[in-house]
Amino acid sequence: MKITDIELHEIHPPIPAWNRDAVRLFSGNGWDARTIIVLHTDTGLEGIAEAEGPPRESLEQEVEQLRGTNPCRWLGHPQLNIWVAPAIYDLVGKANDVPAYQLLGPKVRSWVPVSSWTVSQTPALMAKEAQDAVQHGHTWLKFHTSHLHNVIDQTRAIQEVVPHGFKLHYDVNFDNTVDQILTLARELAKFPVAGMIEDPLRTHDMEGHKLLREKCPLPIIFHHCPLGGREAMMGVADGYMLGHAPVGQTIRRAGLFEAANVPFMTQNNGGNITLAMVVHMAAAFERATLHHVTLGRMWADDVVQPTFEVVGGQVRVPEAPGLGLTLDRAALERLKAREVEPLPRALIRIAHGRGHTTYARPPVASLPRDCAHMLAGIGEGYDLPVDQDSFFDDGSERFTTLWERTGKGLVTEVE
Repeated sequence: MKITDIELHEIHPPIPAWNRDAVRLFSGNGWDARTIIVLHTDTGLEGIAEAEGPPRESLEQEVEQLRGTNPCRWLGHPQLNIWVAPAIYDLVGKANDVPAYQLLGPKVRSWVPVSSWTVSQTPALMAKEAQDAVQHGHTWLKFHTSHLHNVIDQTRAIQEVVPHGFKLHYDVNFDNTVDQILTLARELAKFPVAGMIEDPLRTHDMEGHKLLREKCPLPIIFHHCPLGGREAMMGVADGYMLGHAPVGQTIRRAGLFEAANVPFMTQNNGGNITLAMVVHMAAAFERATLHHVTLGRMWADDVVQPTFEVVGGQVRVPEAPGLGLTLDRAALERLKAREVEPLPRALIRIAHGRGHTTYARPPVASLPRDCAHMLAGIGEGYDLPVDQDSFFDDGSERFTTLWERTGKGLVTEVE
């Protein structure tokens, strides 16, 4: 069996209307496009994968190296991009009439925990995000905390609207000290909804992680693993995250986590194709017991069948050959033809300090990480009098003036 033909399709799946503005103003057009990858073999089989964003040169080169090769050559490859790997496991699984997880090891679970995900927003909007996650069957919601939002206020708003057992996964962006995280965690731990803290300190601060793990009232999750997973043997965290890692790297590190008897999760951004690959990996890895993160809830449409149903925070492992999915060609053509709506004309609005309001052009993600340190009333920590939302174009002269002024940078007004 050899890979003979390759298809790359740019699709534009819609983001649900209720949170579309918040998500798109955060990222710009970053989540308006995905690339569907289809590999064909000389035996007539078809394997599918997907990548974030439109087709790009690096992805095209990554896929092109597969042409003329046997897909088995790439199983467990430590450098094969995770965006491409699902198509390999889909092909080899179909060729052998087995589900993809059997190419990774014996199945150790039939249901895999998965998390919802969102961007940081005002407390009221975060409560809506949590409610929507609950309605979709999730029991975990992950988000990146922001120095432009008060995480205690966000947590309090979410606590008021979710059922018992629902948990928050806080990703706090590396830029903290042990004392700052302990102060934050002690406040968060007062809320039953507070679940765990990811990336609390700079990645190489191993001693700081050990100290934090000893004293912190919430579990600590360590991401990226610069030592190749050996951090598990050092006891620097309560659990580990493998983010966007090639399957071969995940296989190797899963063995270290099993040896250390610590749990781990994976994080890979995509729709149902990505989720399928995540689920198959987690089905075969003994300590892959934490909630795995994808962005599946972000989009209202997809190009594969069947879709996954989240039940009690888990999805069932497919038993059909390969990934267990079928490419819906009609849906593919529909989402290829769909036009991307222009970003709403709006400004980022940050209320901070005593009567200070700062405006900036979107996207939110383009603001420098140290933006908070340039604004009055904001600095270290996440329990500060600050909130950030959007000022939409209302046709007023005031909006027009602010739009023109923010073209040159941040604009701060004092009441």
